[in-house]
Amino acid sequence: MIDFHNHHLSSSPDILSIRSFHQREQDLFARWTSACSVGLHPWFVSEVDWVRDEQWDWLSRAAREDKVLLLGECGLDKLQGPDMVYQQFVFEQCLSLAEQLQKPVVIHCVRAYEELFASVKKVKPGVPLIIHGYVRKATALKALLDQGFYVSYGAAILQANSAAVQSLAQTPLEKLFLESDDKMLPIADLYVRAAQIKGISIQELETALQNNLTTLLRESKK
Repeated sequence: MIDFHNHHLSSSPDILSIRSFHQREQDLFARWTSACSVGLHPWFVSEVDWVRDEQWDWLSRAAREDKVLLLGECGLDKLQGPDMVYQQFVFEQCLSLAEQLQKPVVIHCVRAYEELFASVKKVKPGVPLIIHGYVRKATALKALLDQGFYVSYGAAILQANSAAVQSLAQTPLEKLFLESDDKMLPIADLYVRAAQIKGISIQELETALQNNLTTLLRESKK
C-alpha cells in the first residue's frame, strides 16, 4: 500500500509512506532517509526578507536530493498564512522549481482554487500536479480533472455521505491517491473504504495506486 502524503515519523515496512516536510522541519528532513516530499507550506511562508531567503535556499537545496520524490506540500490557503498575493508569488516559485527539477507537485489548497488555476496558467508547469486532502464537492472536482490534476483523499472519506465520498466516487482510478495526512489512522482503513466506494477489490485498488505512482514519476521525467 501507498500512503501518498503524511506527517508521521514512522510507518509499517509493508507501506510506502511518503513523508512531507515543510520549512519548519529542516532538522527532521536532514535525518530522514526514506521517500519524502519537501515544500514551503503556505501557513509558514514568511514575508520577512531574511527568513524568506533562508526558506527558499533550503527548499532549493533539499528538493534536489534523491530521497525527495515530490515537491510539496505547497500552495494557497485563504484561512491561514500571509497575504494571498504573496502566497501566489511563493507558490509560483515552487511550481517553477518543480518544473526545473522535473518533480511532481503536492498542492495544499483551501478556498483558493481560482487563484490556484491562475498561477498554474501563468507558470504552465509540465510536471504532474496533485491536490492533497481533497474534501470538496464533485462539482468542483470536474475543473481539476479537466486540467489533468491527480486527487488525493484522506480521512474525510470515512465520513458517511461526505462531499469527499461523492467526489471519490467520481474520480477516475488513474487519477487517484490515498493519504493519512496528519491523522494517526491506518492507511489500510482508507483502502478498505475507498474500495467500497469504487466497487472494486482492495487488491485492484492497490494495483491501481501503485501504477499511478509509477506513472506520476515517469510523467515528471518527460
